[in-house]
Amino acid sequence: MKKLILVLIPFLALFSCKNAEKDGFTVSGTIKNADGKKLILNKFLPSSTLPLDTVTLNKDGEYEFRENTAAPELFGLQLEGANGQIIFVADSLSNITIKADTANFRIDYTVSGSEDSKLLQELYNNLDKAFESLDSLNKIYLSEKGSGNLDSLVKSINEASQKVFDKHKEYSKEFINKHTDSPASIIALYQQFGRGMSVFDINADRELFVKVDNVLYEKYPNSSFVKGLHDYLKNNPPMPSVGNTAPDIDLPSPDGKNIKLSSLRGNYVLLDFWAAWCRPCRAENPTVVKNYNKYKKSGFTIYQVSLDKTKEDWVKAIETDGLEDWYHVSDLKYWDCEPAKLYGVRSIPSNFLIDPDGKIIATNLRGPALEQKLTEIFGY
Repeated sequence: MKKLILVLIPFLALFSCKNAEKDGFTVSGTIKNADGKKLILNKFLPSSTLPLDTVTLNKDGEYEFRENTAAPELFGLQLEGANGQIIFVADSLSNITIKADTANFRIDYTVSGSEDSKLLQELYNNLDKAFESLDSLNKIYLSEKGSGNLDSLVKSINEASQKVFDKHKEYSKEFINKHTDSPASIIALYQQFGRGMSVFDINADRELFVKVDNVLYEKYPNSSFVKGLHDYLKNNPPMPSVGNTAPDIDLPSPDGKNIKLSSLRGNYVLLDFWAAWCRPCRAENPTVVKNYNKYKKSGFTIYQVSLDKTKEDWVKAIETDGLEDWYHVSDLKYWDCEPAKLYGVRSIPSNFLIDPDGKIIATNLRGPALEQKLTEIFGY
């Protein structure tokens, strides 16, 4: 989160060298039980993390970093040997205090002097609670999967997991609407439960992205953190959505014969983007198989587009997951997959349900949502 470019204003030129020491921000505090460990101050860039400074902590754990920034930016404290980083927002002249302990470094800390950073802590705490709930459900599944009806167990776990997702997404929406003028809302937009499992989707939730961008880009045009969101929206125009005619796809199948998506007109078609290397996709495949077998005689079929790199991996996954009965195509270009670009796909699994006339009638139907929609269409 699932990124931003710094633009510095030469603010120092307006003041004497004596006053220049007061420009920028300070973050200081103590880290308990960290004697001899290194503490790194990082800044988050569009595609990397930039280390700005490093201190070696003494037995008192005291530290202080001073850096310059012309607008709110995203920074992190990284402790040697600890998992994760303490993320905070700093602006010019901020004086931030962060106190933590080596144990539970990223989770158990206090922050003062930055309301935006406090909001970030609140957001991450709620995301951690959601992860804890999902972890508990996974433990239930592992402990019970051999003792009863597996289909019933999977259904109940999926439904419970969906409730966790929905609850955190609702919380996040309220958070964003309440704090639209805070850079912390950008992090809320970028949250992920894992690769390909974003809390918000740039297309389905576009209005929320645009709302935050409109407020923050006007308020902080020189913040690379804010500009990153602005550029993200600009570089990711709306993809085909419900009500649009599905753009055609014409790619080769594993046997080398091209298959057009439009050739399947007259059927309800699930256009599904996936890959052998994508764990969430593979986990979703049993649901896709189940629904295909239930509705294939009623005019339902599947057109899967793979984002794999090699034919071998692609074909093996088709065979392993039992997906041979429907249509498969790929240009084997990984994230440079042309249909993925055409449809604005930024994470997988991602799907589009197309009616017999070629119109998109639903998107991103995962888990129980796919069967619910097909039941609505076919009446059983």
